[in-house]
Amino acid sequence: MEACGCGEDQIPWMLAKFGLLGTASLVLGGLAVMILAGWALGTVVWLLRRREPTGPGTAPVGAPVGAAPDEADGFAGFTWRTAD
Repeated sequence: MEACGCGEDQIPWMLAKFGLLGTASLVLGGLAVMILAGWALGTVVWLLRRREPTGPGTAPVGAPVGAAPDEADGFAGFTWRTAD
């Protein structure tokens, strides 16, 4: 590369090729794509977790807070006391 004495050998290639506004647009566009990808992945995970049935020992959706777990749960009568 032959320089004309105005410092173009020290300008990063992207800035030299696209200019200041083009480089800023590419950087901001890449940031926007990453943000949208994060939102999309978060939405997919939220939808998948929402489809799963409640696991053992968890209250069903809409149950009042502090409701007792089902008796079918394997740990319903479990305590740490050795006297029982």
